[in-house]
Amino acid sequence: MLTADVRFEGWTPIDWGRFLALWKVEQRPKLDADEQAPRGGLVVVHDGGRVRKALHTATGRIDPSTISYPRPLAELAAETHASWVWAFHTGALEELMERWGARVRRGDDALSQALLFFGAFRELLGEGAIDSWPRRLRNVPVPTRAVADRAIDALVPAGKCVLVALYGEPGAPSGAAAGELWTAIVLRRSRDPVARFDVIAGPSELRREMGLISGEFRRDYRHLVEAVESIYAPVAFGVHAEVDVFRRLITSAQPGDWARAVALRDIVVSPLPGVLALPLGVDATRGVVQFATRLARQADRLGIVQPLLRAVGDRLPELPPTTRASPGFDALEVLRRLLNR
Repeated sequence: MLTADVRFEGWTPIDWGRFLALWKVEQRPKLDADEQAPRGGLVVVHDGGRVRKALHTATGRIDPSTISYPRPLAELAAETHASWVWAFHTGALEELMERWGARVRRGDDALSQALLFFGAFRELLGEGAIDSWPRRLRNVPVPTRAVADRAIDALVPAGKCVLVALYGEPGAPSGAAAGELWTAIVLRRSRDPVARFDVIAGPSELRREMGLISGEFRRDYRHLVEAVESIYAPVAFGVHAEVDVFRRLITSAQPGDWARAVALRDIVVSPLPGVLALPLGVDATRGVVQFATRLARQADRLGIVQPLLRAVGDRLPELPPTTRASPGFDALEVLRRLLNR
């Protein structure tokens, strides 16, 4: 969905490959206990009574006649050793594109198109034409364009940019020396308040502008920020971390891990927009509640405190937003549901 007013620059094949590799699930060493562990996912197309096509992302095509359907998708995942399942009724994808095409208007930007697409997709999920297991985003609403605009405005005002930078760490298998800029992405907001991002930049130019580095990213990140601001725009929101720490957090974070990493400066967030302060505070509270619950299991023999702590923990994801810029849900919780392995 890149448009003519978006510039894509500063990426070498290695840098782009590294950025994409961040979101890839790392394969664990195969142990005897892992021989039957779920791997990959299953995509099935059915007519409501039997499966017409089936594809496993790890093992390839499956003979549809060997799959009993309809049945709970969790059972289907267990039978085919899949970690997730998508089931599409015959014609569901065509219906999705028809609904999306009927709503898109000439001049809609990428954000508007994406919101319309996910709205149509959520409708088909609700109607049962598309089904999935597990439903990680079951209770997460699709934000409206106005809400998305307010969140973007709060995160990165016009004429400023977002920076995410990852660095090598000693002895890590990331392929970068300690403190070296492993990869980075800069998203620059156009000075036109109506427009969105006009630059998607990689780290190629930034490495040259940083100059000599000490090998400790907590000191060197300031040089990177200066390089970004000299080439692109002032940084409104920046995230800096060692690559393996960041990868671990986006794929297997537990409640409180993000807030703990920020507090211990395993992740440096500078500047920190107010729109992200609430999610970090909620995440920290979840971590405290989880820790207190573990202690209560050992000390609370009568079982009086544990139900109260569980009730508090269950209510945390429902905390209402306190700013108009909030998208209406906990952004860190959504990230955890999507990427947790």
